Amino acid sequence: MNKALEAKVNWHSLSVSDVFSKLDSDERGLSEESVNERLSKFGSNELVDETHLTPFKIFIYQFKNIMVWMLIIASIISFSINETIDAVVILVILVINVLLGFFQEYKAEKAMEALKSLAAPKAVVIRDGVEKVVWSRDLVPGDVVVLNVGDIVPANVRLFDCLNLKVDQAHLTGESIPISKGCKKLKLDVSLADRSNMAFMGSIVSYGRARGVVTETGMRTEIGKIALTVAREERVTTPLQRELNLLGKWLAIFAVCAVVFVFIVGLIFNHEIVEMLLTSVSLAVAAVPEGLPAVITITLAIGMQRMASRNAIVRKLSAVQTLGSVTVICSDKTGTLTKNEMTVKRVFDGVNDYNVSGSGYNPKGDFLLNDKKVNVLQKGNIKRLLTAGALCNGAYYGKSDGQYQVIGDPTEGCLLALAAKAGLWYEDLKKEGHELGELSFTSERKRMSVIYKHGHEKMVYSKGAPDVMLKLCNRIQLNGRVVKLTDKLRKKIIAKNAEMASSALRVLTIAYKKMDGNRLDERSVEKNLIFLGLVGMIDPPRPEVKGAIKLARKAGIRVVIITGDHKLTATAITKELGLFGSDSVAISGDEVDKMSSKKFSTAVATATVFARVSPEHKLRIVEELRKQGEIIAVTGDGVNDAPALKSAHIGVAMGIKGTDVSKEASEMVLADDNFSTIVEAVKGGRGIFANIKKFIKFLLSANADTISEVTASILLGLPLPFLPIHILWMNLVTDGLPALALSVDPTDKHVMNKPPRDPKKSLVREVAIFVIIAGIIDAIASITLYIIALSYEGYFVNPTDYALSKARTMAISSAIIYELFFVFNCRDDDKSIWGRSFYDNFLSNKKLTLAVIASLILQIMLIYFPPLQVIFSTTSLSLIELGMVFFFASWGLFIIPKWFHHDLKIGLKE
Repeated sequence: MNKALEAKVNWHSLSVSDVFSKLDSDERGLSEESVNERLSKFGSNELVDETHLTPFKIFIYQFKNIMVWMLIIASIISFSINETIDAVVILVILVINVLLGFFQEYKAEKAMEALKSLAAPKAVVIRDGVEKVVWSRDLVPGDVVVLNVGDIVPANVRLFDCLNLKVDQAHLTGESIPISKGCKKLKLDVSLADRSNMAFMGSIVSYGRARGVVTETGMRTEIGKIALTVAREERVTTPLQRELNLLGKWLAIFAVCAVVFVFIVGLIFNHEIVEMLLTSVSLAVAAVPEGLPAVITITLAIGMQRMASRNAIVRKLSAVQTLGSVTVICSDKTGTLTKNEMTVKRVFDGVNDYNVSGSGYNPKGDFLLNDKKVNVLQKGNIKRLLTAGALCNGAYYGKSDGQYQVIGDPTEGCLLALAAKAGLWYEDLKKEGHELGELSFTSERKRMSVIYKHGHEKMVYSKGAPDVMLKLCNRIQLNGRVVKLTDKLRKKIIAKNAEMASSALRVLTIAYKKMDGNRLDERSVEKNLIFLGLVGMIDPPRPEVKGAIKLARKAGIRVVIITGDHKLTATAITKELGLFGSDSVAISGDEVDKMSSKKFSTAVATATVFARVSPEHKLRIVEELRKQGEIIAVTGDGVNDAPALKSAHIGVAMGIKGTDVSKEASEMVLADDNFSTIVEAVKGGRGIFANIKKFIKFLLSANADTISEVTASILLGLPLPFLPIHILWMNLVTDGLPALALSVDPTDKHVMNKPPRDPKKSLVREVAIFVIIAGIIDAIASITLYIIALSYEGYFVNPTDYALSKARTMAISSAIIYELFFVFNCRDDDKSIWGRSFYDNFLSNKKLTLAVIASLILQIMLIYFPPLQVIFSTTSLSLIELGMVFFFASWGLFIIPKWFHHDLKIGLKE
């Protein structure tokens, strides 16, 4: 027995006697002594987190970021030069960013707790031949458990005694309906979803009862394997995180090099050591855009709020931007593309083939014959068929919280909804008669019958698999008349059933008869039935999904369906959604297992549908897409989706029907379980990335020009144009309100007409040329004005403090106002301010216009307000001098963005 548990055993392929033999058990269960021995050897039936991160570790992890360390160094430098306010602001920014990251990561670590909640707290077990209730954590391999309706399966169980057992295992396989279970030995190569003699931990018994022997517990169960995968799977670094890490690295290198260079050159040109030290330190602070992390955090937070208002709840800040870079959406089918509510779409009464409109359990819908609405209550065949389907039923159908819901088997529930569409309500139909008995559905019988007494008349209503039911029918009701079911009519029904099944419809046959006698046995009740018709049902696609998929594909995003359902069903749904064309490919999990690595890679790059897949398949597909350089969003709602959700760049869980596990493993939760919400979130993400790019261009350009001006002044042998306090002031004014206002720039209405941003494309290289050119132009403008001002005041002939103060005032004003004008040219990658309308420039983002005005007022105060003149050593300017400042500052308006948006062809590597 020990060897059997230590090795991988395919329990489904063994006979019941062999299973008991390997587990050293029998139908009487284990003895308490044996249980205690096995418990000490194999451990509790619990899920264990082997890679648990403590809050302290999560906190320390936040400091593995170069931008964080740059902020720390910048704050230390600021304190060292007595710039206390600047230092405090930097520290506040630092604390906010660290705490936000900590709380997000800490929340993500709750995934294991959600997994543990799936395990049943108690179980009914047979030990020493006695039935008793025990804690599920005390179950061991070899225990015999009893399963009843509503029970959560407490461990992996090999069934040996079943009565009409149906189990909802959607959390593992993604199947849309409860699965019938049996006890027969199966073939070795049967997939997880098709192992009908196994009940897996976390599944829910929705019908019938059974006994089974525990084969695996705890981390050895399917949920346990998923838990281990989720725990060990490292979070994927998002494109934004990689970009910011790369940006931080190169900013640090640039800042150090620039500061050292300026300091050495200053000494060479005979500037005082103290003066150059203070200037270099100030440049170091200026070179670090301390506002960048804050602006990014605020931008992403605003994006989160916007998305939340549209039912997309983003759990991780960095995920907001990553959504905009998505190139592939891997979507589950059941409950994501579909409503997860079985719906009857077609009814065949032996003569006419009716289409039924509406979806889900809502009773709104019409019966259409040749595309024309008909009243089926006036047609004897259909009315009796609907009545038979509603009465031969074990589900409950009713309204709860304003929504129609089904309790019980969804297949039976959709028959109740079908009858309700015709105005036949289950409760009313039951009042018209009295139920005398029922012959229940079993996986062996594949049918169900009920006997009703209406007055003095007894009626049998039956439903079941067409191949089984047709053998029991010898008559057929056609246009209200009962006639013999001839071979010709039988072939017509068989052909219609095949045609409906090929459309991925699940088909049931409905029949009835008047009953003579009182015997309620199978042979007496279910013979000589009258065929009423075929009912074809399917879990229908959400009506809004087709448009969402069309928009996603227009935006260059590939949509791949990964589902546990059968290939035929998945293909039919994707065809209906316009996703599956003549050249599309559907691949099953069994086919994946037989593929070589090369063929699998090709399949992942080309397939539209992956059907009947296991959790391992899903994870493998996502990992292969990552290797191929795609940015992946994976949607899902079950436990089986958790590893893939965590492995993807963006894990998207369903908020209504999703498990806690899938939610905790995801970066985003859809509050409305609506696929179209993902596409809207992608649109928002693209807009947010565009805004991040805008203020990165703006901030880096502002910092580049400051360093360029100081360096150029030293090389030209001029006095420094800025005092250290001036550099910090420029940093405050330009990195403040205008940059924040850029973060709320409206999203381009054509953003979804463009392909996703190339995930291999570096943002740093993309903006580098633009930043360098903008910085150089600003530096030339300011230095030119600075030299003119020095000459105008006669500084080169008679150096005075007043002349130097006047020139510095003009230089710093020109540099700042240049940035305030230039910010409008950062709003579009193609058009300058001259190529946009007045509305687009100044009214589409009123916050930016107001921010520029506010910053301009602050600079005017610096020039003319006496207390600030004293603090910053500035001097009032005449109108002519102020006009000169605005003239040179206006050079920033003439930069045409599209001329300089090209990758810098240098090797910037992480």
